[in-house]
Amino acid sequence: MGIIAFEWTGAVLGLLGAFLLATHTTMSRYDWLAFLGANAALIEFALAIGAHGLLVQQRGFTATTLLGIHRSRLYSADTQRLTAVAAQQGAAAIGTSETQRSGRRPLQAKPSRS
Repeated sequence: MGIIAFEWTGAVLGLLGAFLLATHTTMSRYDWLAFLGANAALIEFALAIGAHGLLVQQRGFTATTLLGIHRSRLYSADTQRLTAVAAQQGAAAIGTSETQRSGRRPLQAKPSRS
């Protein structure tokens, strides 16, 4: 990829990240991925042209982007959803196996009389 491609990729991804952030919708959490792509492209651009100030700035932006990814829990949203589904299925399986083993339904609390 040429130097100009890194420059334009960084610019477009940076603008996309800013747009996603400004819309404040369910898609906004993906702004961090656009920013991370922009950081990577602009770091390559800065290295290619020897712009040390831009390089330092983009490395700093990369650190704040990684913090944003961590705080948004973007990386674990699917993991949390799968864990919740597995826990529900596990609880249902435990109740079923107890019924099958004993031939009786598990004990349940009786409603209190007021």
